[in-house]
Amino acid sequence: MSLHFLRSSSLLQIPRRFLKTYSPTNPNQLERILQSWSSKVPVERALTLPSGFYTSRDVFELERYAIFGQNWLYAGRKDQVYKSGDYLTDQFLSEPYLINVDAAGNLHGHYNVCCHHGMRLLEEHQGHIDSNEIVCPYHGWVYDLSGRLKKALRLKSIQEFKASKVHLKPIAIETIGPFIYLNFNFSNHTNIDDSGLSSIKQIHTKYLQSTNYDRLTFITRESYPIKCNWKIFVDNYLDGGYHVPYAHKQLHSILNMTEYKVSIENNKSSVQHCTGTQRTEGHVVFAYIYPNFMINRYGPYMDTNIVVPIDEQNCIVHMDYYYDPRTTTQQLEENERNDSRRVQKEDIYLCENVQLGLQSNAYDTGRYVPTVEHGMHSFHQTLFNELEHYYRNYTK
Repeated sequence: MSLHFLRSSSLLQIPRRFLKTYSPTNPNQLERILQSWSSKVPVERALTLPSGFYTSRDVFELERYAIFGQNWLYAGRKDQVYKSGDYLTDQFLSEPYLINVDAAGNLHGHYNVCCHHGMRLLEEHQGHIDSNEIVCPYHGWVYDLSGRLKKALRLKSIQEFKASKVHLKPIAIETIGPFIYLNFNFSNHTNIDDSGLSSIKQIHTKYLQSTNYDRLTFITRESYPIKCNWKIFVDNYLDGGYHVPYAHKQLHSILNMTEYKVSIENNKSSVQHCTGTQRTEGHVVFAYIYPNFMINRYGPYMDTNIVVPIDEQNCIVHMDYYYDPRTTTQQLEENERNDSRRVQKEDIYLCENVQLGLQSNAYDTGRYVPTVEHGMHSFHQTLFNELEHYYRNYTK
């Protein structure tokens, strides 16, 4: 069944809603951190982000609203919601979400939260609803698959209430390639400008579509709790392969590092690419999509990294693995995954020890290596600009 995705051609229409606001616990300290760096200094002269950006709870809470509440985030795979009644659920930070297909084949995104008393509606991460109804397990409120309230019992004496006006809170969604993306819209704009999607579409069109990455078969997810700020993992990914010869000797042996290039496509995406040998034979693409999604395409394989922040000192990285069953076998894919696990353990060691260094009195800021770390610098510029903009315009 084909799916009809609910969006307009240029702007996503989302009803305005009441939202919690951000207030720092230590505004003076947060102000000092924001004043300690400038995104206008070119990479050749710039200092790296000061350590306070990686250790401050107020910065982390500001990121919840300014970064993860404003940008397009990976939400799931299209093959998880293929036919009417299919759904997937997950949670990002404090926001549980639900994506499902209604009876007409339309794909919907909503908060997975009942409008009555806030109960989580669906618990399974993926499933199918035969009844075409979502029933709250707490008090039995019933919603149709488009999110509209159909039935709520024992409301005879209720006043100023119209069931027809009650609807699960919507979340903007978009599909590009094999993936579904969402936007929580914490700025509460009636119209979400979808220009932010252009970076994802550019990566899809320029680097990934020709590799048939949407035809690969999903194998499994492996999750890694890491004792570091989420940005440290992103920084490590974006250092232009600088650490590969020293920290990933096995990976280094199968990449042609002399051909390694970093291409900054725009302020919300960059690509590192080269050719490879053995399991990475052919063109190797490491694509970064701001703020926390990476797509790694090589040979008959692909893996993705979804970096989920927990607090200012912890994150979880979900590794999703894919392969092409037409050109390789599951046994070979398992061998590749074993190599990937080795790389992840090496990266975890690096990231956790960087977190320790950033928390010490010995370090506050360093320097970028302009020839390779310009992708990291671009990430920091975008992050800083969004933090500062939200803080100046939305902080209560």
